[in-house]
Amino acid sequence: MKKVTYQQVADALNISRVTVWKAVNDKPGIAPDTKRSILQKAVEMGYPISIMSNQESTNNSPITPVPQQAAPAPKNANVAVVVSRPETSNFWISIIHYQAITFANQGINLMYVYLPPTYSDNFTLPVCLTDGTVSGIIVMNIYDPRLFSALNELPLTKVFLDCPANTIFSTLNGDLFLIEGRANIEEIVERMIASKKKRIRFIGDIAYAQTNKERYLGYLKAMQRHQLSVNDTENLITPIGINQFEEAVYEYLDRIAANSDAIVCVNDHIASLVLAYCQEHNIRVPEDLYVSGFDDNHEFNNRITLTSVHVNTEHIGTHLANRIVYRLMHPEDDYEYTYIRSRTIYRESTNKS
Repeated sequence: MKKVTYQQVADALNISRVTVWKAVNDKPGIAPDTKRSILQKAVEMGYPISIMSNQESTNNSPITPVPQQAAPAPKNANVAVVVSRPETSNFWISIIHYQAITFANQGINLMYVYLPPTYSDNFTLPVCLTDGTVSGIIVMNIYDPRLFSALNELPLTKVFLDCPANTIFSTLNGDLFLIEGRANIEEIVERMIASKKKRIRFIGDIAYAQTNKERYLGYLKAMQRHQLSVNDTENLITPIGINQFEEAVYEYLDRIAANSDAIVCVNDHIASLVLAYCQEHNIRVPEDLYVSGFDDNHEFNNRITLTSVHVNTEHIGTHLANRIVYRLMHPEDDYEYTYIRSRTIYRESTNKS
């Protein structure tokens, strides 16, 4: 299936490619009527549009054909969202909430399947996933490789949000969505360096999730570009036990905080622990130490506002739901891998730099 480009849509409407890019990527600075006309023209040219495209704004960037709304939804179909430990964050609960709203509007039944965080030898998948009860599953927050593999092998329609680190995408039996973080973290580190910060550390288990690994790669790219030293013994990138987060982070900071200018955290949970540690040990943020997070999760009661990357859970939840509906209606289509772009918000913890 040939993909339409921004330039082709722009030529058809006699407008600039940048205006098309703004409409497709839901950017400000474009009138609502103009935006509707652009999206309608793109659809008329053969392809529905994803407002969360992973494509860059080059002259011939293709508009990824990810339908936002399938043809008539399979009424009364059962779809399960399969998760592990969603209660650990409002982030996951919010995504599930918007899936539920989308499915309810389309007459689809949403089931909630809770799995353990790790796979044991005597574990078996819930019967509802193997007896034909559900037609498809949305897999979220599952990072144990064996558990993820067991779900991947199920003969069901599947959509994945993230995956274990180092997963080979071509082995997936379903569509994969990833929250793009490499560019955001690279941008954050670049700004820290521009603010004369050189001893920049990273906290996050890069062997846990693909998104964690890619955020670390963004950190590395910025550091290496400026030829700044990166010593993994000065970063906390090894596995951290589920119940030992605070202890592990505090022990690490005991060792490294005094010799650091900035700490980049893989998520807001870890960043909130860093801020709490700094408050308890009279380390001034941002005067003594810059701190950044990821997800823009406001459930943490931080003393100062946190620089973070805003992830739109409504868009993600709605997009996952619409994608599996489309996949149920079009099982023959090739699987797709989509990066969902997010927005960095600079706040007090990095001096709003």
